[in-house]
Amino acid sequence: MPRGHADLLRWEQAHGLDQPVHAADDQAQDPPLTLDALDALVLAERPALRVGPADNPLDRTARDRAIAALLGQARAAWVEAVAARAQRRLVEQMVEAADLAAELARRQHAVGHFSTEQRLRHERTHTEVVETLVAARAAEQQALARLWQQVGGADDPAALGRRLPAALPPLPALPSADEVAIRQRARHPAWAQLQVQRARARAALTEDDWQTLQDTWHRMVAEAIQRPDAPAPRVHWRQPAWPHAWEAALTAEAQWQALQRQLDADRWQAQHAAHDLRQRAQALRQNGLAQMRQLEEETLLRYNGMLASPWDLLDAVRQRLGAQHRVVGAERDAWLAALALDAVTWGLPWRGPSPATEPATAPAEKGH
Repeated sequence: MPRGHADLLRWEQAHGLDQPVHAADDQAQDPPLTLDALDALVLAERPALRVGPADNPLDRTARDRAIAALLGQARAAWVEAVAARAQRRLVEQMVEAADLAAELARRQHAVGHFSTEQRLRHERTHTEVVETLVAARAAEQQALARLWQQVGGADDPAALGRRLPAALPPLPALPSADEVAIRQRARHPAWAQLQVQRARARAALTEDDWQTLQDTWHRMVAEAIQRPDAPAPRVHWRQPAWPHAWEAALTAEAQWQALQRQLDADRWQAQHAAHDLRQRAQALRQNGLAQMRQLEEETLLRYNGMLASPWDLLDAVRQRLGAQHRVVGAERDAWLAALALDAVTWGLPWRGPSPATEPATAPAEKGH
C-alpha cells in the first residue's frame, strides 16, 4: 500500500474492505426469504394448523398458540442464520486486512526493516483471524442447517442461505407491559378457567366466611412454623371445622395466585431482557461503531501526513470491522429477545432468548 494513497474509500475498495454487511457475495436467483415469506413457508408446510376444524373457542386458542410457537421457532432460526451469514462476511474482510498486514511485515522483514519478533506478531494476528473465520463459517453452516430443517424452502441449506437477506431488518417495536399482560392472560388456556373456578368458589362463601377462612388458615400455618415437629397444615373436607366450601375456595385461590405469579414472572423477565438487549444493540451501533469509524478516518489522516504506518491503518480497518461484527451479534440477540417476548404475549412460557454461538472477533493488532 504506497504512501500517499489518501482516499480511504478507494483504498478499501481496491482491497475488498469496503463491502457493507448487506453486499451480496452470492446473490440468489429466487426471491429473498424475508420474515413474511418465512411465515408463509412455515404455514404452507403444516396445513392442519390452518385448515383443521376449530369451532370451539378453546380449540381456536390452542391452535393459535401452536402457530405462534411454530412461527417463533422458525423466526429465531432465521435471525440466527441471517446474523451468522453477515458475521462470516465481516470476518472474511478482517482476514483480508490481516493478510495485507502480514504480507507487508514479511516484506519489511526481508529487507531488514522489521525484526523477526515484529514479523511474527503480525503473522500470529493473521493466524488468529483465520481461526475466527473457520469458527464463523461453522456457525453459519449450523445456523443454515437448523433453519433448513425447520422450514425447507430449498434443495439444501446452502441454497436456502442464498435466499436470505444480507442483513437483519430494523429491530421491532416492543409492546408495553400492560399490552403484554392483557394479551398474555387472554391467550393462556388456563387463565379463564381458573378465574371461573375462583369466582364460583368465592361465591359459595359470604365475606365473613371468607375472612374466617383466611384467618384460620394463617393461624394454622403460623402454628406449624412455631412447632416444626407438628404435622404440616392441611385441609380435609371430612373435618367438621373445615367445610368443603372452604377447601374449594382456598385451593382455587392458591391455583389462581400461582398462575398469576408465573405469568407475571415470565412477562417481567421477557420484557427486561428485550429492553436491555435492545438498548445494548442501539448503543453499540450509535456509539461503539461510530467511534471505530471516526478512529479509522483519523488514522487515515495521520497516515496521509506520514504520522501513522500502514499497519496502523490496517489495524483501524480491522477494529472497525470488529465493531460491525459485535453490532450484528448484539442486534441478533435483541431480535431473539423480542421474539421471546412475543411468545410470552401468546401465553407461552418464557424460556429465555434463544442461545446463539458467536465466534470471537479477532484481536486488535498491536505490534509494528
